[in-house]
Amino acid sequence: MAIIAKQKYTQEKADKLLDYLKLYHEKGMPIDYEILVDGFKAVRRTNDPEMFTMFESFVTPDSKAVEILFYTGTSNNNDKHIFTFQDEPKEQGLSGIEIDNRIQEGIDREKRNWEFENLRRENKELKEEIEELEEEIEKLEKEKEEITSNQSPLKGVLGEIGSSFVEGFIRRNPKIIAKLPGGETLAGLIEEDNKERGLEEGTTEETEVSFKPKSETSTTTSSEEDRNAISFVNQLKSSFTKDEFDQVLQILQHLSDHKEAIEKVLNDLNHTYNG
Repeated sequence: MAIIAKQKYTQEKADKLLDYLKLYHEKGMPIDYEILVDGFKAVRRTNDPEMFTMFESFVTPDSKAVEILFYTGTSNNNDKHIFTFQDEPKEQGLSGIEIDNRIQEGIDREKRNWEFENLRRENKELKEEIEELEEEIEKLEKEKEEITSNQSPLKGVLGEIGSSFVEGFIRRNPKIIAKLPGGETLAGLIEEDNKERGLEEGTTEETEVSFKPKSETSTTTSSEEDRNAISFVNQLKSSFTKDEFDQVLQILQHLSDHKEAIEKVLNDLNHTYNG
């Protein structure tokens, strides 16, 4: 069986097939044919062209297709012509609007992915910046702690007046400072500065503030803290010679650097003098 064609039914197409049957019938070579309407044999197998139009009586508005079979000789081999009365259902396609919507959905999806990647990258960069800032803050805090710990505690006790005595002691004894941890560089700088000032180690240059009488310096102070510092310094000075006073300052400096030794020194003194 061979399907020659499947196409929309028209009267003209049906008439051409009828003309074909009549032509061969007139030449003495009749062709057997059969016609089915929606599967129903409206014209059973025959070679009489006059019966061809009988199928039209079985066609209704609801009919879907008519099949016309041309047999080969007396065999059952045939060529089938199929004509449809209704339009063939088209494949469900996408309308222009649906296509546009799908394209837009794809664009929106890619945009969201791009925005997400950007946010993830920016978040990573911000975290790195925060870590760098935290490291910088930690570094600054350590530097501040070092500066605070290295700052002479005598300044807080003695005020500006007392700290000037420490400076004078350091300038007069750079070799002693050199023996302290990390003091070699400082001692070298002090010696160089002393040379520029025309001072030698062991000289007794005193700062203007440190060795003024109490009555004179008191006129220059403006706070209770300064007056207390001056009174404290004068009391220390009156209790020691100049060399002893320098040694006391040295002891205080050592204790400020090694606070864990304070209790031991105090116990030793109590044991020695109260023992």
